[in-house]
This record gives sequence, structure tokens and C-alpha cells, in this order.
Amino acid sequence: MKTTQGLRIFSSLVFVTCASLSQAAVINWNNVGGGNYSDGANWSGGVAPGNTDEALFDSSASSSYTTTFTEDADAQSLSVNNDNVTIELNGHNLETTSGISVGGAEGGRLTLRGGKYNQKADDSGDLIKVLVGSEAGSKGDLVLDGVEFGNPEIYGRMQYYIGQSQSGFGGGEGTLELKNGSQALGQTAFIGDKGKVLISGGSGLSLANELIMESGGNLKISEGTGVSSSGASLAGKVLVDGEHSSLNVGEYGHMDGDITYQNGATGSGGNIAVGNRMTIDGAGSDFSAMGNVDVNGRLTVSHGASLSSDYAISALPSGVLSLNDGKVSAEAVLTEGGKIEGSGEIKGNVSNTNRGTVATGENGDALTITGNYSQDSSSTLALTLGGWDAIGDYKLNISGDANLDGILKIDLWDTFKPELNDVFTLIKAENINGMFSDFVLPSLASGLAWDWGSVMVAGLETFSLKVVKSVPEPYTIVLMTIGLAGFAGARRFRKAA
Repeated sequence: MKTTQGLRIFSSLVFVTCASLSQAAVINWNNVGGGNYSDGANWSGGVAPGNTDEALFDSSASSSYTTTFTEDADAQSLSVNNDNVTIELNGHNLETTSGISVGGAEGGRLTLRGGKYNQKADDSGDLIKVLVGSEAGSKGDLVLDGVEFGNPEIYGRMQYYIGQSQSGFGGGEGTLELKNGSQALGQTAFIGDKGKVLISGGSGLSLANELIMESGGNLKISEGTGVSSSGASLAGKVLVDGEHSSLNVGEYGHMDGDITYQNGATGSGGNIAVGNRMTIDGAGSDFSAMGNVDVNGRLTVSHGASLSSDYAISALPSGVLSLNDGKVSAEAVLTEGGKIEGSGEIKGNVSNTNRGTVATGENGDALTITGNYSQDSSSTLALTLGGWDAIGDYKLNISGDANLDGILKIDLWDTFKPELNDVFTLIKAENINGMFSDFVLPSLASGLAWDWGSVMVAGLETFSLKVVKSVPEPYTIVLMTIGLAGFAGARRFRKAA
């Protein structure tokens, strides 16, 4: 769903809610030294706001101040325009029927601490709106510090507009911060181009509907916190950092921004589309999709992190699935015209089709496939031969069958120059069926040429390249000569002098 479309869905409802706000009496706080919220002496007119009033904090005070709750309180709405006010709830509940607004040309800041908000409301009535820097030219910060913000009964009524206008066009600068175990509920959250949502300290945000972010928006989830929604369109910058931190995007996730899960953070969703850049990094970091994962941008899985899908992971024509010691699992992993590159493990059948590329990386890395590997006539397997002495895995380790066609492209790492009789064992598989139809190989020294061969080693079939004299002769690697070293994929590489 486009952001503007998502906002327009609610436009008629927002109009009704705004109309009800206009009928509320405005009662302004007048004690810049701070004081008791329920004490009428601290309010203009000498009476504290009631459930049909707007409680306004707009005293233009030069410094911050604190308002204290000694009992539960009700208001039509609460607004902070240009003040910096902390409301100490002291375990009590603040109930508003229309919501909270924080902003102002000079900047407004509201901190709710140690209590509850809207715990009595049910699922009937107008929308409850949390507006933070939502008007053009305004700046606002709303901090929830150890607060239960909303209850399950109003899941479908409370909406968040953070640096985002209610109309869906423009907005100001807004920051919503949840910390110290704050838990917030709602229907939908909109994060504008200058909007930020910061969640830490075991806090959480749960949305019955969507999380929608513009390209300039920012979402940071850290310190064991969680965000969940039924769907997400994330065009901005998202960081999910640390163990027990999570972002779950529900039925679908349009990951069109710069999305990072790191240091043990986790995520989940249904069908996922990566339109720009998504990174899953570090041991314990994991993203699991119950549907398909379509990669139109770059999806990187690195340093022991994992990505899984119950169905298919596809690198589409402009997409790259990049592994750097990462783990990928799916029923099928497909290039579909895109690219799979790097080193690590893939559990599932890999199909390299539609002019796609599978590459093991520029540093001579290895890729392990638990399943079959198939390559069609239009696609390329690109391998890099390194420049060091090594005994290790084959470049492409396949537990099932390798069905070969298309192009084999070989690159050389750094200044490495193969020499006469060098053997490079590239592929190990249960069976190797077919053969590459074209070879794109690097130039060798004068008098040398490339030759290739495929033989059985300890019940497994291998494919190798060998450097021979310019008039190549078919070569055979005899099992008795290779012994166990051949089974382990022994290779000897020499740097050029």
C-alpha cells in the first residue's frame, strides 16, 4: 500500500474526529513552576480540565516543569504546544477521548512517566490520535517512560502520526520515544520524512494494522524491545539491534528503505519484498518469512546470521542475495535473473535461471548447497580462484545433483597467476549431469591453456579445471593418486612471483 493511499483511507474518520475536537473547551496550564494536575489553581479559569475539555500546555515557559498526578484524570484531549513538560502519573491513568498532540513552532516536548494512558476506553467511538510534530513547521517530542499506553480494547481506534500530517501530505519534525518497559498499542502508525520512533529498555509497540514509514523516517529498536504490525511499508531507515529486539511485519513487508537486523535481533513476516537494502548481520540474528521473499534490491546475510522462507527466496533481475558466512533456508532459492553471491550455506534447491548469476565472491570463497543445483543455458556460475595455499572445501559443495548448462566464468584473485599442472577442483556433487556450454576463462602465461574434467571421488562426482600445455590433453585424476586429500577438496594455490 502506498503511504498516501493508507492515509486517505482514514481521511473521513479524521475529519469527524477533528470536528469533535473543535467543540472542546480549552483550559490552559498556568503554573510554570509545576504542580498538581488536579488542582484547579494551576489552570486558567481555576478549574482542572474535565472529560469534555482540551488540557493545553502552552505557557511559553523558559524552562521545563513537572505536573504531578495524585489521582486518575479525564480530558477530551491533551496538547503540548511549545512547552517542555513532564507529567508524573504516579501509577494513575490519564484518559482522553480524542488523543494527544505535541508540537509547536518553537518545539513542544511531553514526557509521560510511571503510569497509564487510556485504560478505560473500549472499541467504540471516534479515532484516538497521537500527533507528534504532525503539522508543517512544528516540532514535537513525546516520551513514554514506564507507561502502559492504550489497552487491547482500543487496538482499532488509536493512530500515531509521527512527523506526518493527518492528510498524508507533509508534516513537521516528530519523535516518539518508548523506554523503561513502556508498552504502546494502536491501530496504525505513520512515520513521516522527519519522523523518528525510538524504542528501548524492553518496551514494545503493537499495531493491529500497518506500520508505514516515509523515505526520510527513522525507526530504532534496541535493548530487547519489540515492534509488531499486521503489515509494513518501510521506506526509511530501520535498525533492530541486540538480543530479544524484534520487528515483525505481519502479512507483508515492503522493505524499501535501509533495514538492518544485527547483534542477535530477529524479525518475521509473511511475504517480503526487498526494494532497496536489507541486512541481517551477526550470530543469532534471524529473519523468517512464512511466505516468499522477493529481492529487488540487496539482501545481505552475514557473520552467522540466518534467513529462512517457508516457500521461495528469489533474486529478481535487479536483486542480489549476498552471503558473507551467512545461512539461507527455503524450499527453493532462485536467481530469476538476479544474483546470488558470496560464501555460506543454502538449504534448499538452488535454480540459476533467466540470465541469473551464482557467484562465490571475489575472494575465492565457498558456497555449500544442501539440495540440488540447476543452471539453465542463459545463466552463469562465476567462481574466483584465490592466491594462497589452501586445503579446504570445494568452491561449490552440493549435497544433491548438479545439473549444469550455461556459462562458467572464472576470475583470478588479486595478482594470482595459475601455473602448469595446477588443478582447481570447483564442484562436488552427488551426480553431475550435463555440462557448461560456454567457458569464460582468464588468460594464462604463454604456452599454457585450460582443460577440464569430471570424475568420481569416493562415491561423489567432482568437476575440475587444470592448467596444461597449449595443446591440451584430456586428463584424469585417479582416485588412488588423490586419496583422502582429493575427497577433502585438496587444492594447491601459488601466488605469482
